[in-house]
Amino acid sequence: MIAEMSQSLGTSTARGVVLVVDDQVKNIQIVGTILTKEGYEVIPATSGLQALQRTAARLPDLVLLDVVMPEMDGFEVCRRLREHPDTAGLPVIFVSAANDSETIVRGLEAGGMDYITKPFNKAELLARVRTHVDLQRARETTARFLREKEQLVSMVAHDLKNPLSAIRLSAQVAHELPPEKAGRTTELLEHIVETCDRMLNFIDRFLSSRALEKESEAIIPTPLPLREIEEALKAWQAQAKKKGITLTLELPGREAEVMGDAMAVRQILDNLMSNAIKFSPPGTEVAVRLALEEKAVVVTIEDEGPGFTESDLAHLFEDYRRLTARPTGDEPSTGLGLAIAKRAADRMGTTLTIGNREGHAGSRSRFELPLLP
Repeated sequence: MIAEMSQSLGTSTARGVVLVVDDQVKNIQIVGTILTKEGYEVIPATSGLQALQRTAARLPDLVLLDVVMPEMDGFEVCRRLREHPDTAGLPVIFVSAANDSETIVRGLEAGGMDYITKPFNKAELLARVRTHVDLQRARETTARFLREKEQLVSMVAHDLKNPLSAIRLSAQVAHELPPEKAGRTTELLEHIVETCDRMLNFIDRFLSSRALEKESEAIIPTPLPLREIEEALKAWQAQAKKKGITLTLELPGREAEVMGDAMAVRQILDNLMSNAIKFSPPGTEVAVRLALEEKAVVVTIEDEGPGFTESDLAHLFEDYRRLTARPTGDEPSTGLGLAIAKRAADRMGTTLTIGNREGHAGSRSRFELPLLP
């Protein structure tokens, strides 16, 4: 049994990893059998020194620690664990035949979080192990989340600081130039615009990542005027013109209301329009049709780009999935746009389908929103 437990040192489990420390092999076998049947991975240690070595090799989620052991008792083992930064927060449950208050207090003062007396009750043991393992994993998840947030904030601050400094410098120089240097002023203003564009692209990528984090939040549809959808589509005319693409809009020309979330709808339309323009070559057309049907408003977007391969279609809505085709104007592509759009549509309970045009080159997107009765 001990050998089998030792072989598990390199494996992992979804339930939790428990280090069982006891100088009596039989006790380890009893506890190990109980925990293993419940899905825990058990790391055995028959001495205090071995326990410290094994926590250094691999950090468990919990330590079940015998008090009375030769050479180094459980209290000393716990104190040493608390002195090391990697194991300072590791939960320790003392297991001992002594149930007097003095021994229990010594265990808590040494850094133990709980105390179980021998002979123990199986249900009590499992309940306490489950509680402390779950708490430890929750603490680890929270700590990791906070570290990632700190890294993200640092990255955003760093990546925005340089372009902001460049904008400030260019604006300051342009402000101080004499009138006869008007040509130089134009050059500096162009640099400011270009730098702002880079910053906006970075912010778009950042917001796309944040949108994925918020994907589990509920969306409650509310009445939304049709004109807001029309305005969201018209906003892409300037971008299409800049790239030499003809954007045709077929709009119903009358008032109506749909059920949807304004931010989610805008997010979906922006991602669909961005993709259509991004992957279309100059001189082509992007055709957008906003149609009022019996019970729904349907937005159809068709382009004359390369469309999708079979592999693209099979993985279309996966996170960070880059399409076979590449943007025709060196635009940035994170592989998140379609995944975000599909999630938003699903969370609203609406329909979004994307595929290739029938009989023509290019892609076709179809987005439905229910009409307000």
